[in-house]
Amino acid sequence: MRMPQGKPGRRAAVPPWLRARHPDPVQDDPRICPDQTRGQLGLFPTPPRQFARTHAARISDRTVPGFEAVREELRKMADERQIRARTIWLWRLEGIARLALAARDPDREQVAPQALKDLLYSGPILGQALHRAGLLAPTASHRLVPPRGTGPTRQGGQRDLDLRGQCAHCLAWANDRRVLCAACTSWGYHIRKHGGGEAECNRCRRTLMVSDGMCRMCRIIVAETEVDTARIAMDYGDQLWFARPHAAGLAVGPRTSGTAAARGRFAHKRRLARARAADELQPSEHVLNPAQLELFPAPTRDWSRLNTATPPALTTAAADLVADFFAYMRGRGWNINFFRGSIRTLRILTGHLGADAPIRECDIRALVSTGIHVQGARLINYLRLRGLLEAQPPRDLSVARARRSASTISSPAFAAAVHTFIDVLLGQGSTPSRPRSSKTIENYVATVLDTIETWIAQGLGDPREVTKKHIEDALKPLHGDQARRLHTALRSLFRALKRERLVFRDPARSISLPSNRPVPAGLPSDRVAGLLDRIDDPRERLMVAFVAIYALLPGQLVQLQRTDFDRSKGRLRLRRAGRMDHIVYLDEFTLRLAAAWELHRHHRWPDSSNPHLFVNRNTAVDETGPPISTAAVTLLFQRVGLPAGRLRIDRIVDEAHHSADPLRLIELFGLSTASATGYVLSAHPDRKPGPIAP
Repeated sequence: MRMPQGKPGRRAAVPPWLRARHPDPVQDDPRICPDQTRGQLGLFPTPPRQFARTHAARISDRTVPGFEAVREELRKMADERQIRARTIWLWRLEGIARLALAARDPDREQVAPQALKDLLYSGPILGQALHRAGLLAPTASHRLVPPRGTGPTRQGGQRDLDLRGQCAHCLAWANDRRVLCAACTSWGYHIRKHGGGEAECNRCRRTLMVSDGMCRMCRIIVAETEVDTARIAMDYGDQLWFARPHAAGLAVGPRTSGTAAARGRFAHKRRLARARAADELQPSEHVLNPAQLELFPAPTRDWSRLNTATPPALTTAAADLVADFFAYMRGRGWNINFFRGSIRTLRILTGHLGADAPIRECDIRALVSTGIHVQGARLINYLRLRGLLEAQPPRDLSVARARRSASTISSPAFAAAVHTFIDVLLGQGSTPSRPRSSKTIENYVATVLDTIETWIAQGLGDPREVTKKHIEDALKPLHGDQARRLHTALRSLFRALKRERLVFRDPARSISLPSNRPVPAGLPSDRVAGLLDRIDDPRERLMVAFVAIYALLPGQLVQLQRTDFDRSKGRLRLRRAGRMDHIVYLDEFTLRLAAAWELHRHHRWPDSSNPHLFVNRNTAVDETGPPISTAAVTLLFQRVGLPAGRLRIDRIVDEAHHSADPLRLIELFGLSTASATGYVLSAHPDRKPGPIAP
């Protein structure tokens, strides 16, 4: 085109007739690198292609993710290299960079290194810019896609395009040797190395190298479906099969758990799935409102039908309470890994009920009873300490078992009589009386239960029909302790019924049993020698010392208070109901054992508020301060091989051999006059007075 006169160096405007014949170029041509659905896997390998600047001009107005970062890196590189024609250099490379980013595979966020060859001479410099922007994928250790134009050939030299780039086992487009990809080759090698071989896959019915009944491809599909962070998995879905003879016989199954590996990328996907699920949780619709009045007492909630695997989202108050529970456990020196069940219980309760109103203790116990992965003992103590527990009325388990046993009696009259008997033993009869211990009540009811059922089977329907002969017949086949226990229980039963005027006469009043009081005897010295050397626990050593040296009973051990032990004066006070307290003076050896136990207790449970001297891992952290069970002491002496009662008798008999003074035994062990006299006579039978002695 000629230049106009008088204005050298300036192009003339394009005439209108010429612009009409050549319209403006397309700035976003959908035929150039069309947009694809992100996250979708590619089915076919990328065909060979070449990009030019004309292609870049046709998508110059398209918005491509990541382009601004690459443009910034290109400008920094131009400044670093001090390029003279900076504008032209950037204009050319920015267009090619837009093409490279628009041509990315839909399942990738970065540009593949092999795609730089499609950019011709601009590939190396753009590769540096993409790498600096973090948009260049790392180079694979092996070729993912076979060289173009390679593959098995048919007769006559024609290549088989149907199998080009596809593994025969996993159908992946990753195959250089035209038979198996590198991953399937390694899979088969490891299976053969561990003694495996080919077998029919339970899922796709192909005869391949299998592990746990599935080939490698089926395991990958099941694992990807199990841990589905992209949310593209379908129930009973599978990979798309093309022209394969086994496609029609594919046995597609549902999603199977436990197939995905515990480590690697699946572990990362699991964390992402858990984080996404936690973000999508919504607060519960049943959060308790402390300002709402209660219309009627609500029954205990049934937690068995609740899906506790995915609890609702925690409110702000509930999240603060869970964090405070963590701090509470750490402050007490507990290993949190051992008490995950308590944390899980608190998350479930606060997730459904909130943390604004107190939580009922019955709801906690009902939730704990549904499975083994939840715990409630420490949680109940923590909520009681924070004032967030609505405690249920105390319930004596021994009395509850006695009531339940009485309700199982087939005769209503006898069942009512046994319930009245329990009321009298509890001191709740028509006439006030001293209540008996709950364990004694349970033992009495358990002892008379079989005898009452026998009377009912004989035709008796009411306690008034029981006679002296019925009781004698029940005692006749029994001997020793069994006969004495039944006689004592029946005598107490009919005495209570007579006082409540449920029977006219007491048939057990005139029945007596001959009692043979055993003579106390000591133990062989070889059984007692070295007794403490067999015990390592400081608590157990102190318990054995109290029994072996001071003849304490197991019931006295569990009821000892820390205030009863005065280490500075070396004294121990034994509380006795209805009698004066007994003072025990401790020797130096026992004081050392007591100091060792106190140090061990303070080191293990520094914040324990239990007032009892002996505690275990359950009672030490219980804010109510319960004592340990007598069964714990009994089990200790069973492991030692000597019952506590025999060891106590041996100690008293040994002292009676040395002193022969009943007052000395009364002073040391707090015995009654009759018991002390019996021990002295057993140790010195020659001092027993004769029938004519004064």
